[in-house]
Amino acid sequence: MMRWDDRRAQVEGRQGFTLVELLVGAAILGFAIVTLLGSFLGQLALNEHARYVAWAANDASRVMEELRLRNAGGGCSTPSTDPPAGFASWDAWLADTGATGGGGKSIQAANELVVVSTPPGTDPLTVSVSVCWRHRNRTVGECTWDGAALSANPGAGGDPTVTESPAMFSTAITCRL
Repeated sequence: MMRWDDRRAQVEGRQGFTLVELLVGAAILGFAIVTLLGSFLGQLALNEHARYVAWAANDASRVMEELRLRNAGGGCSTPSTDPPAGFASWDAWLADTGATGGGGKSIQAANELVVVSTPPGTDPLTVSVSVCWRHRNRTVGECTWDGAALSANPGAGGDPTVTESPAMFSTAITCRL
């Protein structure tokens, strides 16, 4: 017959975790930490992308507003998407931080391109303003990167004359009095 002291010693020897139980627990904890870290890093990437889209949409909005202002008033006889005097393109106008320019681009100048597309038409004139940009060696929007600058690449979407982008506005413009 077993004595009470022997039985107590046998039960006390069984308390605690075995090595296998500790390894399984550590593996589950490690998997949970890696999963949470992956989710966190993915959220950081999405946040950064959303910031770039917001900046690009802001720049497209500034160009669209300037187009609207240029086609308003008594001096307008036919709607036009021509850039302001002294600028070769709307992209150049937006990049200019001077008094007659657009105030500068939100994204680094060499990494952003503003494209104003006007399919052939009459009054009202259909206008699309899209912004392409480069971030982390990736071009966002239908533009081409030649290693130094972005260039418009129309024709990749449904309309062969419009460069499409996640930051893009389209409207019909006519002269307003």
